[in-house]
Amino acid sequence: MKGLLVDTLAGLGTIGCTNGGVSSNHRQFVLTGEGMPEIFEPSERAPELKLVKWYGFFKAVPANPPKGLCGPMFGGNFIYTSDGRFHPKHPVPIHDRFETQDLNDALSQ
Repeated sequence: MKGLLVDTLAGLGTIGCTNGGVSSNHRQFVLTGEGMPEIFEPSERAPELKLVKWYGFFKAVPANPPKGLCGPMFGGNFIYTSDGRFHPKHPVPIHDRFETQDLNDALSQ
């Protein structure tokens, strides 16, 4: 699936909060989903994230999430682009953090 090329916005120290999510080791993505122009192919350098509606806003999630884990959750990074075809008005949170059930239970107490 083709989409729009977007960049990662990350604060200092937030890259480690993804628990190894895709935004911890990629700075560019191809964003696919409803309303996204189909221009660029995902690649190893720019993997696919899907734009999904979320509580009246948007979030970006990995196109191929790991199986058997809790998530996706927000890991501290966002995507954005200056491309005028990008329809969200604000940076979009990347929900690429996944955890085992045991870790999720321990962190939720």
